[in-house]
Formats: sequence, C-alpha cells, structure tokens
Amino acid sequence: MAEEVIIGVDTGNRCIKTANNVFVSGVKESDNEVALQDGVLTYNGKHYMLSQNRISYLQDKTQSEEYFILTLFAIAKEFKTRNIDMSRVISVSLGVGLPPSHLPLYKHKFEKYFKRGIVSFVYDKKKIQIAIGQVVVFAQGYAAIYKDFADIKEFARSYIIDIGGYTTDVLSLSYGKIEPDFCQSLDMGLIKLYNQITWEIQKKYGRAPNESQIDNAMEKGIEISELMPILAIINSEAEKYLNDILRHLNEYGIDLMFSKGIFTGGGAERLKKWIESSALLQSPYFILNVYANAQGYEAFLRTIQNRL
Repeated sequence: MAEEVIIGVDTGNRCIKTANNVFVSGVKESDNEVALQDGVLTYNGKHYMLSQNRISYLQDKTQSEEYFILTLFAIAKEFKTRNIDMSRVISVSLGVGLPPSHLPLYKHKFEKYFKRGIVSFVYDKKKIQIAIGQVVVFAQGYAAIYKDFADIKEFARSYIIDIGGYTTDVLSLSYGKIEPDFCQSLDMGLIKLYNQITWEIQKKYGRAPNESQIDNAMEKGIEISELMPILAIINSEAEKYLNDILRHLNEYGIDLMFSKGIFTGGGAERLKKWIESSALLQSPYFILNVYANAQGYEAFLRTIQNRL
C-alpha cells in the first residue's frame, strides 16, 4: 500500500473545502451520455457531477450519501493538486469537522460514515482506490485558528464566530483554550441573509437575481442592473442580519465590546465591511482563509500521528 496521505475536508453546507480546493456543496447524478466528460465521478455504478445548486440542509449529514460523494470529489481533487501517484491503493487519514455543538450528537456517526474499507471510484477517467483508515472529527472554527494561535492565546476572553451557510457557530476561548461555558450553533447562516435579500428585491421589483449574483454584488459593491438597483437593499439587510447575530450573542451574555470577536468562515469574509463598521463590537479579528478549517484538520492530524 502507498504511503499514507492526510486529507482535511471541510464539509460545509454551502461549500466543500480542502487544503487547496473549494467548490459548491452540490452534486447531481448523471446519465450515461455524460459519463465520459471531464469532472465526472463514478462510484457504485452511478455517475456524478458537481452542481452549483446546493443540496438541502441536513443537520445530520450521515442521513444522505451525498456528503460522502462530495468528499470523494474533494479527495480526488486534492490528489490531483498534489500529484499523488494513483497507481496503487492510497491509504488516507481523513480529518473532517462538525459544528462544536453537534459533536456530542454526531461525532461517532460521522466517523463511521467515512470508514468503508477500500473504496474504488473513477474521477476524470482515472481509477482511484483509497482505504480510509483513521477518521478524526474536529470542531469547526477552532481548527481554523491554528495558524493564528500565537496571537489568539494572548486574548483573555475571545469567541470564535464561524459564519457558515446555514449556521453561525460560536465557541468560547480563554487564552486560546476552549471553554465549556459556551458552545452554540445559531440558525443564522449566510443563506438566511441571501434569502431575505432575495425576498426584499422580489417584493420591490417583481424579480430577483440568483444567489451567485447577490454574492458578486456584495463582494464587488456593484449594481447588477440600472433597472434594479439593489445595493441599498443589500446594505440594509446585511446590517440587520449582523446586528441580529450580535444581539443574540448579547442575550447569551457575550459582549464583543469587552471580549475579542474572532470572525471566520465564508460569511465573515463576505460581511467583513459590515462587521468592521458595526457599533456593537470592537476591534474584530478576522481569519479569512477559506481553506483554514481543512488546513487545520490536517495540521491537527499530523500532531496526533506524531505523538503516536
């Protein structure tokens, strides 16, 4: 068997991230007519292609085969990026993550979900065989701070605020160490904001751009159409959405005027300018590397293996 390869996969509700790749958490089963196209993954006699349409939210991701298929895509893309020799069975140590508050409920199910012995599949017309041996489930968000730990351990009290697709996960830290007094997942992901923006635009103009167009408008600060100016709506709804998150945290006794807010996740990157201008918090700390969780999983796995 080939040398073991450590792979971290951040199985987000909106996007799948590895140490070097990111793609939308969408997959569709394809018919035989497209089976020979590039980007097709064949597993158990079925053909799959990535899609820009996200799969439906699942709190327990083991209820669907889709996240396993998406993880096979992620592993194959990492092999390709790293020029891994795929002529033999590849032993994989897999690092994945769950929201901190979901770990007690789903950690063991998630580990079992990925342990399937030797798995054979075809990606981009190349046969790949992997044996997923070690599977370690980490806390999302906390893994993302590994490169910044030297800075974060100086904060007497801080909170990781990981703004994802469907949830905003909050984790309490004391000098960089996880504190058990607060670990919460709020039903306030970025998709909820996009849905509200879409609703407001639809109500005013009778039509609305899709999520990708809204995302692009938020990122670049440009109007989609002179006939449908939407930046004022985006600004208003983004400010309301952020204030709702911060007020929810205040209800839990978390005041980010007196403790450090560490913002990470794709939502934090998209909302950076609104976070920076908010009067409800002070001196936010940003970790905007979209690959940070997956890279953190890999770093933690190496540390675990070096101790064995």
